[in-house]
Parts: sequence; structure tokens; C-alpha cells
Amino acid sequence: MKITPVNEKIGAFVEDVNLNSLAIHEFETLYQALLRHKVLFFRDQPLSTEEHIALGQRFGALEPPHPFFPHLTDNDQVVIIETARGNPPSKSYWHTDMTWQVVPPKCSILHAQFVPEQGGDTIWCDMAGVWADLSAAEQSELRSLETIHALHAFEDSRYDHLDANGESIVIKRSRDYPPIRRPMMQVHPETGQEVLFINEQFTRSIINWSESASQQRLSALFSKARQMQYQVRFSWQKGSVAIWDNRATQHFAVTDYGDTPRRLHRVTVQGEPCLAGKPYLPSPI
Repeated sequence: MKITPVNEKIGAFVEDVNLNSLAIHEFETLYQALLRHKVLFFRDQPLSTEEHIALGQRFGALEPPHPFFPHLTDNDQVVIIETARGNPPSKSYWHTDMTWQVVPPKCSILHAQFVPEQGGDTIWCDMAGVWADLSAAEQSELRSLETIHALHAFEDSRYDHLDANGESIVIKRSRDYPPIRRPMMQVHPETGQEVLFINEQFTRSIINWSESASQQRLSALFSKARQMQYQVRFSWQKGSVAIWDNRATQHFAVTDYGDTPRRLHRVTVQGEPCLAGKPYLPSPI
């Protein structure tokens, strides 16, 4: 097995390995590499649905079916991320997966079924690196703050539609996922790294700050995370796999390929209760 870092902060290519038949020591090497590099890339991995599921289960119990994303008919834990002719991708946002639920996921495994010849890259950002480069004064301030994470970003997206009663299914299903409050800085449960745990798609505001002050500070932090020094970019090919640590990263899908057919399958691993958020209950007026 050959592991080649992409840069000093984030990302590594893994070669000379078959994800279908990892020995115990090989899996442990991959796991430690994931903790160190935060996202791992593989080429030419012909995973069947069963093999994809089995690989995910080596990292932990899998997430239940996503409330909005389509999934395979024979396995609802495998999400389909697909673009088809006449159905281009909707607007893309930097995000950390599913921070709108109480316990956000540990990691995800994305497998390319078919992709455009050009375009459709994915970019990941090292949010531990972003935090480490903040000044001591900024870190001190942010340690005391909490943010609200919510499902609002799916409203009016291609995953939303009206039910028989004319109600948005996102708004309807969101009642099962009330807004969550989280510390702005969280400690990674395995590496001990401090992580700036916010993301552009699901972090709505800073608790007890005015809307304008909240958005101004979040925008400044998001802008810092968009700097290339914290990022790694991956170009997909059929059979490519990416595994990323959801506890320390954001990612962004580059939608520069129109409606050229593109299909990837994703399984997601449940996170640790120590990172659980709490329901956000606004103070009564």
C-alpha cells in the first residue's frame, strides 16, 4: 500500500490496495491515514453495493436513510447523488454532512459510478487547519460561542417538492429535525485536534448575537476556509472512491458540467455521542 499526501494539510492518494479485501492491518493503516490526512482518494475500485456497505461498516454503524436524498431501491442506506439530462445539479454550498441532526456523521464513503469527462470535481477543506491559524484572541472569543445548525438549505432545492396537500416536504420532514445548537469549536474525539465546526450550508447563526453581527462574523470565517491553502481538490473517474472525516472537514461539489450525466453512491457512518448537539429552544420574548 502506498499513501501519498497531496499537501501538508489535507488529502492523500492511496494506491496498491483493494478496498474489497482489506486485511486487518491494512484497514488500520487506512484508518490512521484518514485521521491524519482527513480525506483519502482511491482509483479503480469496483465496489458492488454489498461491498460498499461492508466497507462502510468497518468504520462503524451506518446512518439510517437520509430524509430527502434518493437511495438505491435494494438498500436505503446507499444514497444516490445523480445528475441526468434535463436535471442539472442545484446550487452547491460548502458543507459538513448532516450537522442538522443531533449527532453528525463520523465519515462518508463516496463511490463514482459514472462521471463527466471534464468537470464535477469535489473540494475538501481542513477546518482544524482553519482553526489553528486563527489568532489566540479569536480562538478565545469563539470558544465561548454556540451556533445554530438547521435543515433550511434544502428548502426549494431539487430535493424539495409539494405533497398532496401543497406543503413542502422539506418543511414537513424538518419538524422531525429541529434546529440544533453546537459549540463553534469542537474537539475531534480521536485526534484531539480543535476544529472550527461550522459550515456554510447548515450553520444559520451565532446564538445571542444580532443577525447582522452573526452573519458578518460567519462570513469572515467562511471566507478564510475558502482559501486554497486549506483545501484539496479531487477529479473523479469511474470507480474512484473518496473517504473523508466529517468531523474535521467541509466539502464542496463543483457544478461546472451542466446536465452531463454523473452518478455517485454514498454511505455514511454514524458519529460519536460526545459530539451531540442540543435542541435549540429560543428564549421566550
